[in-house]
Amino acid sequence: MDSSRKQPKLLPVFATRHHGSSQQESPIPIQPSFSSDQKRKATPAQSTRDTARRWNSTLDNSSAVKPTLARVYVAVGSNLGNRFENIDNAIKQLGSGSDGYAIINLLHTSMLHETPPMYVTDQPSFLNGVIEIETNLSPTELLHQLKAVEAQLGRDLESGIRNGPRPVDLDILFYRSLDDNKHWDHTVMDTPDLVIPHPRISEREFVLAPLCEVAGLTHHQQPQDEQNGIHDSEPGELIHPLSSQSVSEMLTILLDQTTPSSDSNDDEPERVVVMPLPRNRFLNLSNETVIMGILNVTPDSFSDGGKWTESMDAAVQHALQMEQEGATIIDIGGESTRPGAAEVAIDEELARTIPIIQAIRHKSDIPISIDTRHSKVAQAAIEAGADIVNDVSGGTFDPDMLSTVASLGVPIVLMHMRGIPETMQTFVDQYSEKGVVQDVITALNQRCDAAEAAGIPRWMQIVDPGIGFAKDLEGNLSLLRHLNSLRANMRMGKSTPILLGTSRKGFIGKLSHVTKAEGRDFGTVASCVAALCLGNDDNTIGQSQRVCNIIRVHNVKAMKEAALIMDAIVRAK
Repeated sequence: MDSSRKQPKLLPVFATRHHGSSQQESPIPIQPSFSSDQKRKATPAQSTRDTARRWNSTLDNSSAVKPTLARVYVAVGSNLGNRFENIDNAIKQLGSGSDGYAIINLLHTSMLHETPPMYVTDQPSFLNGVIEIETNLSPTELLHQLKAVEAQLGRDLESGIRNGPRPVDLDILFYRSLDDNKHWDHTVMDTPDLVIPHPRISEREFVLAPLCEVAGLTHHQQPQDEQNGIHDSEPGELIHPLSSQSVSEMLTILLDQTTPSSDSNDDEPERVVVMPLPRNRFLNLSNETVIMGILNVTPDSFSDGGKWTESMDAAVQHALQMEQEGATIIDIGGESTRPGAAEVAIDEELARTIPIIQAIRHKSDIPISIDTRHSKVAQAAIEAGADIVNDVSGGTFDPDMLSTVASLGVPIVLMHMRGIPETMQTFVDQYSEKGVVQDVITALNQRCDAAEAAGIPRWMQIVDPGIGFAKDLEGNLSLLRHLNSLRANMRMGKSTPILLGTSRKGFIGKLSHVTKAEGRDFGTVASCVAALCLGNDDNTIGQSQRVCNIIRVHNVKAMKEAALIMDAIVRAK
């Protein structure tokens, strides 16, 4: 080994920020995971540093800044240690350094998929995803940069088992650049060190599934490209340049070839979509419908106002009871968002929610979401032990909400609502000529784009169509009837996690003639089951793809029992 080679220099990554339909490049580097002192403590063994030297590229400074940036799909994976932290750190460190000039813009992420190992099966399950980046690096330069990051995070590039366990894995899948006619065209290359497209894409479900998700984001209309006269050579699809198949076709073919037979072992592991939570936990969004139990610590909520405000012990006990009855998440709210409700002072909202979160966390590790529109409450709640931010305004009420959630590194629920609770009833029958379903699709896609631009990756986003918020009876019913259409038309397609909240809402009372909110649980269950079944227009619901992932309810026991039956029927052969 040539000991004169330089230590790998990971070059600054500049994040691309989207504002509305325009795109601006911000000279704000993605923050490295460690301070300089922490990096010194975390330095890998000398052999790993030597390996990193081998992979470090010597870049030609004269040609570093190119007129346009290539767009590259990169597979990310890990099955050792804190898998999500490894992936997150790898993305952040794709360029950490003080004297570099490379540009690597993170554009999109997929969802995260937990998958059983391939090839070498006696090893832990993998966490896999795909990211899309822009870069001024050539394919070979980018490969060297990726290998330097792998080595820095502890991967043994010299003597590690091929296809064996690894703390992080970064593979170039597709590399596209602009041709003379301003079309995005694929780079095809085959060298001893690098083959593009990746030669084993077609056999890897753990690559194709997240790749389809990111391709869905990429191949929606790009306003900045249109403004610059740039055209996609493969509108609407990402096409493999050698097989001429779209990645979605490749995935369909692979799944058809690997569909389990009727006598296969039902306990065999399969790919599941997961969402990372604090403290190295994950929310499984595939195997069964997730039940979110509601705990309102407010005096004026429409259903249970005042019920859990008098005694903290009673509130905590109710949360623990909901966990026993099958809740996977406890959603805690300190401000009523019923129609006409006035805004609550932040200090009051904090006083209502933070002690409850701390008390529940002392007794249980169940995931907790904070139902709030205020960034200060969101931050305090996460610091107190909550895991998810549930914002009924979709991040529109508080201008600091999205950036706060991004800095906290936790999932967010983005709900559709027009106006605020005090005014939303004025919008109940105001839809565009396209109708309520398309209006909600458009608005939710915009909120997801805004969240991503603020630094919240797609694998940290959940959407909620906002049943009962600024919708009339027909609007609510239409959204429930066409839930699958809503899901399919999200930019990431049917992988987009959806939360449904119909519990005890007013439209159920109108249809069932039940005036008291607490008497609407039968109607709640009916609305959820009907939405999940009727929304399955193409009969493609499976363990890794369902119409709705999370149901938010007051009566956990009733909904959990119904969901178990429904999930079993859906999975039946």
